[in-house]
Amino acid sequence: MRTTWNFHTAGQIVFGNGASAQVGELIARRKLGRVFLVTDRHLDAAGVLSKLRHWLADATIEVDIFDGGVAEPSLDVALAATDQARRFQPDCVLGLGGGSNMDLAKIVAVLLTHGGEPQRYFGFNNVPGPVLPLICVPTTAGTGSEVSHAAVLTDTANQLKVSTLSQFLRPALAIVDPELTYTCPPKVTA
Repeated sequence: MRTTWNFHTAGQIVFGNGASAQVGELIARRKLGRVFLVTDRHLDAAGVLSKLRHWLADATIEVDIFDGGVAEPSLDVALAATDQARRFQPDCVLGLGGGSNMDLAKIVAVLLTHGGEPQRYFGFNNVPGPVLPLICVPTTAGTGSEVSHAAVLTDTANQLKVSTLSQFLRPALAIVDPELTYTCPPKVTA
């Protein structure tokens, strides 16, 4: 019979209506000045991205944005995001959106830190050590990627979804602001 258990989550969780307005301050406190932001065009159109950019600029944080996030991102999308991030040389990676964007941010952080191809890290405990600090700001409710140890990509060549699972994929910071779900369909917000 098992007599012990473990509990792991994000390093810090900031939760509440309006919490996302603290993003710049929270990142600046960590002395991180260059953020690579992974998101999608839908959040730009909804005005969420412009708010986040404003709060980061107020904290004098430089931002480079990859807005090519898609549902069920492929290995090619992960490589494109990583190539853009390498040119920017960020201090941290921020995933803004649903689970797909946050998972994509996790893979970018792994590849920036440890190199190689995403396939190298598929499965359990194949990430050899800590990655660039991860910050996740969910705009949907349900995946839990902002606190989980998993990142899922789509291997289109083999027509399957693949996971990378490692304690090193848990975000250093999760900012959970229910107000960011208000532009979603009611079922997603619920």
